[in-house]
Amino acid sequence: MTIEWLAGNRIRGTSTDRTVGTSGISLTGTQTTSGTTATSLSVSINVGDYSNKALIVCVTQQSGSTTSVKVGSNSFTNVDIQNGGASGTGSQRTEIWYLLDSDITNNASNQIDWVGSAGSRVSIGVYSLNNVNQNLSGNFVSSSAYNTSSSYSNQPDGVVNSVDSGGFIIDILSANTATQPTDTLTEGWNILISANRYAVSQYNASPSTNNNMFYSNIVAAEWAWSGVRIKKAVGAPPVDGSIFYAKDTNKSYVLYNGSWSEV
Repeated sequence: MTIEWLAGNRIRGTSTDRTVGTSGISLTGTQTTSGTTATSLSVSINVGDYSNKALIVCVTQQSGSTTSVKVGSNSFTNVDIQNGGASGTGSQRTEIWYLLDSDITNNASNQIDWVGSAGSRVSIGVYSLNNVNQNLSGNFVSSSAYNTSSSYSNQPDGVVNSVDSGGFIIDILSANTATQPTDTLTEGWNILISANRYAVSQYNASPSTNNNMFYSNIVAAEWAWSGVRIKKAVGAPPVDGSIFYAKDTNKSYVLYNGSWSEV
C-alpha cells in the first residue's frame, strides 16, 4: 500500500495511513540474531500494513565479509562497510543494508537471510521503518568511523550530519570488548556475541540537523562504526489544512493543529 500525495494538500490512502503514514519516519519493530561462527544467519520480522516501508539491516562480524542479504530473492542494497583498527583495516567490521517497499511483503513476516564468507562472531539486526522516501537518489547517506580505544579515549563517536526534517538516523558499533558499550541515544539492541565481542545499535527518530552518535564505557582493542541518515517520504508530514481521504471507509478528514478531524 502507498499513500498518494495529490495536488492542493490532498492525500489519499487507508485509515491506517492516516494515523501512521502521514508523520515523519516511524519505527515499527526490531529483531536480531548472532552466531560465534556462521556463514549464514536468518532473522524474521513482522511488517505491518504501512506505506513506504524499508527494512534496514545492520551486520557486524570479525574477519569476514558479506556475500548477500536477501528477503526471498530480493537483494538488499549496501549503504556502508567499515573495518576497525587504527587505520580502518582491522578485523572488526560493520555494515548497513536496506530494502524498500516494493520488495517487502506487506502486513506479514519477512525473513532476512544473510550469507557471508568464513569469519566469526557475526550478528545481524533489522529495523522495520515506514514513511521512508522510496527515491534511491540521496535517500540513504552513510557515515563511518574506526579506531582503537587507546587512541580515542574509550569514546567512539560517529557523526551523522545534514539530516532533513522528519528524517531518521541509525548506527551500528562492533567492538572488541568484554564490557557492554553505553549508547547515548535510543538503543535498538546490544548483543554480546561471545566473551569479548559486542554489537550495539542506537537510533534517533527525531534527530537534529547535525548529530554526534557517542558511545562510552568502551575498553576495546579496536572498534568499527557505521551510521546512516534516512529521508522521509515526500509530502510527510502534511501541513495544517491538508485533506485526507480514506479509501477503505470513504471518509475525509482535515488536519488542524496536528490532529485529524472528520469532515
